Amino acid sequence: MKHKPELVAEACSSYKRGMSFNSVSNHFKEYDKTKVCPATVYNWVKKYTKITKEFTDKLKPKIKGRLHEDEVVVNVRKKTRIGLGLKTA
Repeated sequence: MKHKPELVAEACSSYKRGMSFNSVSNHFKEYDKTKVCPATVYNWVKKYTKITKEFTDKLKPKIKGRLHEDEVVVNVRKKTRIGLGLKTA
């Protein structure tokens, strides 16, 4: 691998937090003094997001004890949204 894994992880994280591919590339040029093409950032996000999703889809939480459900009703722009908040008791 040409770049450090930490750099790839930071690029994916920055993109997921709302930065554009160009912004991520510029960030590395300014702060890490590393030249990374925006297309490279795009390829990293595309590749590692898929790998991460496949891994996390296989995870199952280990919950001990009773499970408490709490219904939540939220009004957003005059539309009612209903969801369940799950907590362990």
